[in-house]
Amino acid sequence: ERVEILPLSTGCLGNCTYCKTKHARGALGSYPVETLTARTKAALEEGGVREVWLSSEDTGAYGRDIDATLAKLASEHLLPHFPKHGASMMRIGMTNPPFMLDSLREIADVLRHPACFKFLHIPVQSGSNDVLLR
Repeated sequence: ERVEILPLSTGCLGNCTYCKTKHARGALGSYPVETLTARTKAALEEGGVREVWLSSEDTGAYGRDIDATLAKLASEHLLPHFPKHGASMMRIGMTNPPFMLDSLREIADVLRHPACFKFLHIPVQSGSNDVLLR
């Protein structure tokens, strides 16, 4: 059994003073819904996939550049291909709070799906705005 890592995008939308992701990876570039759906479906049909990890520098920002959302991608395009018996599970990767908050209800619905891990990786860089501005 294996883990399929599904990159959703490259780059990011942030300009955080403590992070160099945008300098290294550039602006957000989301992969098309159709491409991600086809790859997920193929990986699950190949068999032996225990988990599919949705990965990105910031999964919550997915689709903002192509008029798509993480919640719709997951609920309407990816999760319908997962087996009902729980042999394969989907995991949402790291997301920053600002982009996740816009679709919190929809993401909560995704997390309730039986084939989705009830887990979000949300980093906290600092509780101080002054520190973040340095």
